[in-house]
Amino acid sequence: MGSIAAAYDIVVHCNANKIRIPNVDPSGYSYINLLFDVTEKALSKISGNVNMIMQMRCEIPGKNCTMDVNDDYSVSEMFKIHQSKPVINLHVSDMEIIPVDEENNLVNPTTVNMQDTLVISKQNKKTVAIDVDISDDQYGDSSSDSSWRHNPYSDNEDELVLDRVSNDDSEESDTNFSDFEDNEMEIVVPDSESEEGDNSRRQLIRSKMWIYNLKDDIEFEKGQLFTNVDAFRAILKDYVIQKGFPLLRLKNERSRVTAICNAEGCQWRIHASPVADNITFQIKSYQSQHTCVMDKHCAEATSDWMAKKLVGVMRDHPNMTSKGVEAELRKYGVKPSKMQIFRAKNKALNEIEGTHAESYSKLPSYAELLRNNNPNSICKIHYDRPNLLIEPKFLRIFISFRAQKLGFLEGCRPFVGFDGCFLKGPFGGVLLTAVALDANNSIFPIAFAVIE
Repeated sequence: MGSIAAAYDIVVHCNANKIRIPNVDPSGYSYINLLFDVTEKALSKISGNVNMIMQMRCEIPGKNCTMDVNDDYSVSEMFKIHQSKPVINLHVSDMEIIPVDEENNLVNPTTVNMQDTLVISKQNKKTVAIDVDISDDQYGDSSSDSSWRHNPYSDNEDELVLDRVSNDDSEESDTNFSDFEDNEMEIVVPDSESEEGDNSRRQLIRSKMWIYNLKDDIEFEKGQLFTNVDAFRAILKDYVIQKGFPLLRLKNERSRVTAICNAEGCQWRIHASPVADNITFQIKSYQSQHTCVMDKHCAEATSDWMAKKLVGVMRDHPNMTSKGVEAELRKYGVKPSKMQIFRAKNKALNEIEGTHAESYSKLPSYAELLRNNNPNSICKIHYDRPNLLIEPKFLRIFISFRAQKLGFLEGCRPFVGFDGCFLKGPFGGVLLTAVALDANNSIFPIAFAVIE
């Protein structure tokens, strides 16, 4: 057998369109790389609110058949079978999520009967039987998992009330969810070989997928779909803040989220878990009625949450006053304190502009880029690092560009001035600069430095 080619062209066939991904290097090319390239090139025009269970198959040279490409091993095999052909034909199709009744017929989403185990049933089209009964061990208990704390939707603040999550996994706790387990939706995933795709099914998926609209109040209903668990958690938090009631999360895991109103005697509760793709989240059970008194001073409205809501408007208005911040937050139905406004404003600005600490940490990379892309320039950084066990502390930096040196030598008067000023940032220091006079008696910078 010959060796694998140095580069391939992958022709993606999707929805009667052909998109070429050129010069793909097979060495180190994984399934994730393929997914990224296909999504970027072929699926970029598809709405991000419409989730897809994507299936990819490549043509086998010399045979009238295809092979599934669904992991790193199959990607490697795809390159091996195309050793003599630098062009790979890859067919991409989506497997949509379609509710069915007990007889496996399409039904109206408002009358669908739900069950805990999601079953892929056989219809006129070719389908695959899959058991997606998910155990907690597969995901682990994530009541305090990193995705809740570190993802873009997370809202953590040490000084405010944290999420109250019950970790009681006893038999008594599990019995509280027996009714949820009997009410989850059956779905069917058609085989991607069928190209007939009914428009009504696409409309069904789009109608159940959550689309955020700031002008409208958030309303939940059974059967709604969300892109992933993080999106559902974020929208749930927005809903709680909008309505103003205390939330208790009984289950807050990657495999299921169950929450109730923590007011005594209130019957409001919601339960959501993944569908067949193990990513898309769906509301499986929902009791919408509240019997408690709403309160706009909701503990869920932390300064982190407020900062996320301010980022968009403060990009356009970075000098927004505290009163403007308060007016913007009142659109979400919250009454922030002065301290929350101060913290949220600072966090939003840090998100937009970055922090001083982050900027100082990028100086070594900047110096390396300067040396590589602007030869004969000078960039020196001094650090204080007594030993290798201690993180280096920035002391001073000196920069002189090649153009500055040449300009001084070839077009400036034989005069050099020197001055400095104090920096008022959180780390202080002094900015020093050396200047000369050019032929027009204008100031010409030669070099500058920041010192302690």
